[in-house]
Amino acid sequence: MRIWANPSSPHREGRAARAAIEDARARIKRALGWDGEVIFTSGASEAIAIALGRGRGDARLVSAIEHDAVLRCARDAVRIPVRADATVDPDIFAALVARAAAPLVAVQHVNSELGVMQDMATLTALVREKGGLMLCDCAQSAGKVALPDADMIVVSAHKFGGPPGIGALLVREFAMLEPSGGQEFGYRGGTENLPGALGMAAALE
Repeated sequence: MRIWANPSSPHREGRAARAAIEDARARIKRALGWDGEVIFTSGASEAIAIALGRGRGDARLVSAIEHDAVLRCARDAVRIPVRADATVDPDIFAALVARAAAPLVAVQHVNSELGVMQDMATLTALVREKGGLMLCDCAQSAGKVALPDADMIVVSAHKFGGPPGIGALLVREFAMLEPSGGQEFGYRGGTENLPGALGMAAALE
């Protein structure tokens, strides 16, 4: 909290804040074992909105048991049904993905109500075979189990003991998203929440 300045400001205090937030970004990547990019957001819901709203791809597919934040952002998306045990059927999944052009597919890693963990390695491989991108909501699993193989991953700090009001969208590379201008490398507008980012890094560590 003592580092009060806007990390995007060019004055001395702003440069100190920028150094601190980039240190937090590097610590979060290291703690999660992530070698891609990290875009700080206000939480999982905003990260999901950025991914589904600006992610590359012509089609949107989401599993039927995604969090409401996903379903609200993808009202017209193809719904991927699940089996009686709430897992995605790979055969049905493969058939739906095969019919989509450059799909962006959203599947939650661990369901918040049922605790079901999806076979993300199999599902992600099927999406990539079609030239698509996999978005995985890891709000319930990040910091507890290893991140799955996915192209974009959503995390929320308060789910692993960090402060509320801070989260992140992890992306393999920025080219997977349409930029919107503003802060966070041009992918999210608004002054960065430096205390939140530092608290998020500390909680993960």
